[in-house]
Amino acid sequence: MVQKHSRKRNVQVHLNQLSRRRILRTASLIGTTGTISLLVPGLLHARDSDPPEITLPSINIGACGPFSGPAKHTGDAIKQGILMALEDARTAGEVPITIDGTLHDIDIVWVDSRSAPASAVNAATDAITRQNVKLMIGGWHSSVALALMETEADLNTIHIGHLGASQYIAAKINDDPQRYRGWFKGWPSPPKLAGLYGAPLKYMRKQGLWQPANNRAAILVEDSAFGRGWGEALMTSLSEAGFDPQPYDVAALDETEFRPLLNKYKSEQVSLVAMTSTGDVAVSNFVRQFKELGVKALLLGHGLRWSSNWYAVTGDASDFVIAMDSAMPIALWQRWWVRRFKAKYGEDPSIPAAGFHYDYTRMAIRALNTANTFDFNTLTATLSQLSYKGVWNYYQFSTGPGAHALSANEVMTGHFMKGFYLPMVQLFDGQAKIIWPIKYAEQRFRQPPRI
Repeated sequence: MVQKHSRKRNVQVHLNQLSRRRILRTASLIGTTGTISLLVPGLLHARDSDPPEITLPSINIGACGPFSGPAKHTGDAIKQGILMALEDARTAGEVPITIDGTLHDIDIVWVDSRSAPASAVNAATDAITRQNVKLMIGGWHSSVALALMETEADLNTIHIGHLGASQYIAAKINDDPQRYRGWFKGWPSPPKLAGLYGAPLKYMRKQGLWQPANNRAAILVEDSAFGRGWGEALMTSLSEAGFDPQPYDVAALDETEFRPLLNKYKSEQVSLVAMTSTGDVAVSNFVRQFKELGVKALLLGHGLRWSSNWYAVTGDASDFVIAMDSAMPIALWQRWWVRRFKAKYGEDPSIPAAGFHYDYTRMAIRALNTANTFDFNTLTATLSQLSYKGVWNYYQFSTGPGAHALSANEVMTGHFMKGFYLPMVQLFDGQAKIIWPIKYAEQRFRQPPRI
């Protein structure tokens, strides 16, 4: 489905919104005589009072996401972020974009993954081959990303900012960097992020803020490439911090019944339960059932806040949950963005779904205007060299494996606004409060009273 965005414009209004450089470019579209009449007010009286309308050529950009299925609410947030980005880019004069010296409008083609690799491949193939999509942006599930990488490599299509995190994606890029040079991974691999949980947990124990009965930890992940990769990375991080993590359990993306597993954790008397899933319903059910059964452990709920209605579906069951799964509005410009989003859509944003897709859409537009072409080699070279300060992170793609990325074309981690950065928060009354790092902490960690 194509989202149209007002191709026909009044030329006078359109030109008033463009820079002087773009005025001159637009002049080349409508001819010298038209340019003079527009730029010399005295000649306007000799012409019709209504300026002529022009239709700019348009290019299609594919936006990938779970717009139906078990993560539809996340897909809705992705749409909101992308549309807000496009609107802001127009206001800033970044759209129309310049391709081969000609101004082009942008139409969005929504590529529905349905949270299923086969569905995503079919939708992307149709978008690229039939709807003439020139570039892909965004996405959510790692399993979908792994499938799309193959299809888009075959179709010579660049994809910017898919949020599939799995390290298996990075491994594929490392195995064949030439084949996957058009895939720009928008979320760091779990070893670079899930691997950061151990340090703050160790600190909280050392400071006496958290007093677990033992070192035993249980881990539950969604049955996907992302889930397994995250589970492996967290097990390593917890082990290095002195915990004794059990082998992780897996659950389907649309699982709703967790009581048997939670009762097992109770009988094993674990002190920490860590879970992650990209399924909105699965996460909320797990959190509610965790409280219902009175599990005497700290809950690490990675991904709970990826749905903007997380508190509406969990209520006070989410109190005391900790996570490092999202950016936070630390700076004034980030708080202003949140206020604008809420005023526009009537709800708080899911920052990863809406905010990160906002940033990657603006980054893609910046890359297209810089490259001035859809030529595969030129555009990939531009993206490889481009650094972009977004609202939520500083985005730069790595040239190879290193301290801040597992592969080439993976977004690099770093400190706040020095890379891709997520602080640790604790949830209370529907609000997330930063507890780590101490530099940005809004309050100290509070041990759940049930422990």
